[in-house]
Amino acid sequence: MLEPVVATYMTRSPITVGPNTSFKQIACALLVSDAPAVPVVTEDQRPIGLVTEVDLLANLEYHGGLDPPPLLGGTAARRRRRKARSGTARELMTSPAATVGLMAPVSTAVRWLAGPSSLALCVVDETQHLVGLLTRRDLLAVYRRTDAEIAADVHAAIETDRRRPLRSDADMAIAVKDGVVTLRGKLVYRSQVEHAISAASRVAGAVAVRGDLTYDIDDMLVTGF
Repeated sequence: MLEPVVATYMTRSPITVGPNTSFKQIACALLVSDAPAVPVVTEDQRPIGLVTEVDLLANLEYHGGLDPPPLLGGTAARRRRRKARSGTARELMTSPAATVGLMAPVSTAVRWLAGPSSLALCVVDETQHLVGLLTRRDLLAVYRRTDAEIAADVHAAIETDRRRPLRSDADMAIAVKDGVVTLRGKLVYRSQVEHAISAASRVAGAVAVRGDLTYDIDDMLVTGF
């Protein structure tokens, strides 16, 4: 297995709410789902927005919108105060919903979730119907994989780089300790070394890759200048 896809780690069939769901029902849905956000969907299960814990907490911050925003709070404070007076999912949600494809690599999802305000992604199929929810906590599950599982996948990922053209198999050893992959040995081409390290880094659960590899021929050397 190379880089895992979103479908592997998403929460399937997440709790959802409709546009007219009340504030209190949304709060209960978030508590039951144990997720930082709940998708707002149409009747045919197409995501149109997300309501987050932060959206609901604005109600506490501004006492239902009765308190004025702080003078130096800026746009963000005014936005939270508006949400403090909201009573339905339609009024509370951030729209459009942030989505990611079912078979997208997890690195694509991480780039979005790395943002400070991006708490969850709606996972959609090819028809744009909701099939799951992906959070930062979901993605951390990738690091539960054992060293043996990681080593087996690294071996499979770099198998093509182990074969030396017209010669015997390359001498390359793979070791994994606490998720850190170490590659030792010798390949024919420099490009094979580069590919082996890159492929190993995309294996699910690999924390880092340390390459102690040498090569016979530098096929990446630019000449003729």
